[in-house]
Amino acid sequence: MLTKIEPRFGTRLGGEKIKFTGTNFDSDHTKYTIMIDGAKCTTSAASSTFVECTTGKKDGVVKPLGDGTGRVFRDFSEQSLSIVIDGRGKVSNNDLLFTYVFKWSDGQDTWLGEFAPMDDESVHIPKGFNLLVDIDTGPKLKFVLVEGGLIFPPDKDPNHHRQFNAKYIFVNGGRMEMGTAEFPYTSKLTVTMRSKIDDPYLPIYGNKCIGLRYGTLDMHGVAKTPTWTVMEKTVEKGATKIQL
Repeated sequence: MLTKIEPRFGTRLGGEKIKFTGTNFDSDHTKYTIMIDGAKCTTSAASSTFVECTTGKKDGVVKPLGDGTGRVFRDFSEQSLSIVIDGRGKVSNNDLLFTYVFKWSDGQDTWLGEFAPMDDESVHIPKGFNLLVDIDTGPKLKFVLVEGGLIFPPDKDPNHHRQFNAKYIFVNGGRMEMGTAEFPYTSKLTVTMRSKIDDPYLPIYGNKCIGLRYGTLDMHGVAKTPTWTVMEKTVEKGATKIQL
């Protein structure tokens, strides 16, 4: 059974080492066949509790956008992970997946050599496409349609501050992640919704909103301690307990 994947994200260009941790693994790395989103991950080391491999390149199919401009988009397969040990069968994934991502900062690969989105532009993240927001300050966008994945990775520096701006963000069957329960966001992140009261409304959702329809919105920061509450009664000075 698989229990952990490190790291969780990696560029779709491949060449990154991943460590899969689990139970009842085989110590012979040549017995493994690991496929991530249909791309082979070449094994290099293993033990009874882990196996390491190097990712291959995840390819997509280039298709016309269909708006008459001649622009294209790339259609990618859904996420999948298969770990098979010869003579023993499949490893249970335990609902864990490695995510191939396109980095916002990579203009050549992510934006096909064109400029990254600028102020007052819109962004469409298609199904099977995971966009990693690795920039500190993004443009002031109009509309962000998330049918794939929009992922904000925390920085190693807890005081690092990332900022993202848009009028509308609509997660339609996709995923927007700003930390999960298991992997909380450990640095600082500000998402600013900047619509005005007279801006057009999205049906049902309104304006200046993060809309969610048949998708996942994960927002988890580090736990705050100690926690606090509002007292309903006055506590006298020096008291050690109060009956509520």
